[in-house]
Amino acid sequence: MKIKLALLLALVTSAGLLAQDAPKPDAPKGDAPAKKGEGKGDKGGKKGPAQRPESVDEATWKKFLDAQKAAQADEAVKAAKAKAGEAKTPEEKQAAGKAVMEATRAAILKADASLESVFKALEEARGKGKGKGDKGGKGGKKPEAK
Repeated sequence: MKIKLALLLALVTSAGLLAQDAPKPDAPKGDAPAKKGEGKGDKGGKKGPAQRPESVDEATWKKFLDAQKAAQADEAVKAAKAKAGEAKTPEEKQAAGKAVMEATRAAILKADASLESVFKALEEARGKGKGKGDKGGKGGKKPEAK
């Protein structure tokens, strides 16, 4: 009986040692950390076209997007983009980005003044998005201490 017990213990111990030496299986894809530039919603730092506000109909929105593409050929927009590429500090980059947006807006409105309503709708939509706490709406208000 003692021999059987000793054999059983030796077998269990050797099985445990063999399991430690076995190669580990690869982690499931869901557990792998996302690389920069990958993942849901991450466009690698580039912004796509704005989302259509609910108050703007589809035809007007298409007209706006076409005017926005055409505005990229405007000389003022090209000059603002060139200046933005030369910006060094974050403040300069922010100011240059704002200048590009303003030049684009002016070019769009020069092509079609009726698109002012789209800009107003976009500003309203941006205004509604602010004030929701930190990004993603996490955190919120802290409960008051009593």
